[in-house]
Amino acid sequence: MPGFYFMGKVFKPEDVVKRKKVIEQAVRDLVPEIGEPVKQILESWKGKESESKLIRLLGEQQARQILKKAKVEEG
Repeated sequence: MPGFYFMGKVFKPEDVVKRKKVIEQAVRDLVPEIGEPVKQILESWKGKESESKLIRLLGEQQARQILKKAKVEEG
């Protein structure tokens, strides 16, 4: 079964769909002007760099909440 290669890992297609749904749920309460950039950051996660972008965009407290909802490892 073919998979998707992302950041050194191979993901099955159903895992990718599940991940997109988790991200959608995490950003659903944000206004579209903020939600779309946040979604893009989460979908192309690059560790500390992405975490810093979220904090600049949302503030530290809200960024931590989004990371928790999206089940993204910080750092």
